[in-house]
Amino acid sequence: MNSSQILSSIPPEFLLVGLSWVEDKNVPVSLLFLFMYLVVIVSNYTIIVLIKTDKKLQEPMHILISLLALIDLGVSSSVIPKVLAILWFDASTISSAGCLIQFYVLYSMLGLQSSLLALMSFDRYMAICHPLRHSTIMSQSFLTMCVTFIILWSSVLMIPLPVVTTRLTFCRINIITNSHCEFVEVVKLACGDLTAVILYMAILVCIFAGGDNSFIMFCYVQILRAVHKLKSPQARWKSQNTCSSHAILLLLFYMSSLFPFYLFLFYPNSPLHLKTLAEVLSFLLLPMLNPLVYGAKTKEIRYGLRRLYWRTILT
Repeated sequence: MNSSQILSSIPPEFLLVGLSWVEDKNVPVSLLFLFMYLVVIVSNYTIIVLIKTDKKLQEPMHILISLLALIDLGVSSSVIPKVLAILWFDASTISSAGCLIQFYVLYSMLGLQSSLLALMSFDRYMAICHPLRHSTIMSQSFLTMCVTFIILWSSVLMIPLPVVTTRLTFCRINIITNSHCEFVEVVKLACGDLTAVILYMAILVCIFAGGDNSFIMFCYVQILRAVHKLKSPQARWKSQNTCSSHAILLLLFYMSSLFPFYLFLFYPNSPLHLKTLAEVLSFLLLPMLNPLVYGAKTKEIRYGLRRLYWRTILT
């Protein structure tokens, strides 16, 4: 595409150059990403199968953990296969339809992940602050209703992004300085008035980053207040341990989300390899660590893994 040419619609394809810095290091880099991706698949799939097949793990929090594992698989699988294709087969181009689908699926998964973490915080809030009402409030029907709502909520709210993209006027060369189709990078290639796009992105940030995080903060403030009121050190330790795995998961989630944002905000001209690595690893590290955190910190899941192991051996 000529950089001075103005198009009336989205270009037929985009060129992803986020991994151009790899050059002759594509084999070790691709093997590292492949290893991490396989760990993501195996660990998260194991968690899903474990919770689905073990009747002792049908509690609300465990069901939410299995849904989080499924979302982690979706987040990684929406980006990493294309990354590996670029490294192995030099498949740096992506069709406009593939680009729209990729960032729609990725954003929907990230929005769903944010809302699910908020729902998990509410479950911990009920377990600590209202233990006698926990089983009544967090019923199977309530859980199904909440999960269905956040799936529809995330999916519907992301629909305008690919729709608006197809109606933009593009006047810059169709090169995306990333290893995957990032909506912001695509919009940078467009010309004309982008006020509506920026406004909608701000609304999405307020809904997910603002709304979900505010709700999570509210839940944990209430949890800390309830724990502080406990007089017994043993009761405090037990309450803190109940939330420890979820709190660690939240910390990892914020760290993986904020680091690429930090680079974008304070170091917009940071080296391409640093920017790309930060974003690719954010789609691998968190999905890889989440099952390990819950496996190490949740006693019921540890025992469940042992039962799964022995069932597998005996059969």
